[in-house]
Amino acid sequence: MYSLNGVGTTLYGKRDIEPDGSYIATKWFIFLLLPIFPISSYRVLPNTPKMHFLTQRTNYKRFEKVPFNKKQVINTYSLIYGFIFIIFVLPIIAFNQ
Repeated sequence: MYSLNGVGTTLYGKRDIEPDGSYIATKWFIFLLLPIFPISSYRVLPNTPKMHFLTQRTNYKRFEKVPFNKKQVINTYSLIYGFIFIIFVLPIIAFNQ
């Protein structure tokens, strides 16, 4: 995964957590850090995140491709764009009435 100035790919989500701490995350194409479209899903087991100057980087002990997780895609879209709607759009609608 790689992004530059908020454009690129990243993992979002944490679903179907196993006892070993691994979980399913979905790789997204992002624009301005917002998920635009999903690419694939993976079962990941993260190492401890490492802090770099103003960034945090996570390496994974395990990273394997799994079948596409539609529930996670719907959940990510709902969460991110629902939040944007409530914070930015709803006040505009409310104050214009």
